[in-house]
Amino acid sequence: MSWTAPTIAEFKAFFVRDFPYAPSGDEGNLEYILDADITKAIAEGQINFNEDLFATEAQATLAFMYLAACLLVTNILNSSNGLSAQAKFAIQAASVDGVSQSFAIPEDFLKDSSFSIYAGNAYGVKYLSLVIPLCIGNITITQGYTTP
Repeated sequence: MSWTAPTIAEFKAFFVRDFPYAPSGDEGNLEYILDADITKAIAEGQINFNEDLFATEAQATLAFMYLAACLLVTNILNSSNGLSAQAKFAIQAASVDGVSQSFAIPEDFLKDSSFSIYAGNAYGVKYLSLVIPLCIGNITITQGYTTP
């Protein structure tokens, strides 16, 4: 399969309601998601994305969109905090004025360093829900040899 990453326009069309994109003519306004932000997320996503997990280009592109969105959200949160940016994971427990909230992070995500990064926002969790089932038992055997 010859897969190519989506364009900025395809990303915006897919996530039409999800992000506040910069209006035409105001592409430098940092109150919005800029094309440069999307370009960066797409480029970062291509580093660890394995299109060979998917049966079709359409399936690969769908999963990649959520990966790129996850990275976009992470990048925007990091850039908003600048030098104060900190790694954050999904809330496990929190309480304020007698009201408590708790979310359990699935054990598989916590134990796997390659998956845990995506558990920090909803787009990453969606990406994992599409990719993890394809990773189970999906192996490739390459011919080779070992030396004694």
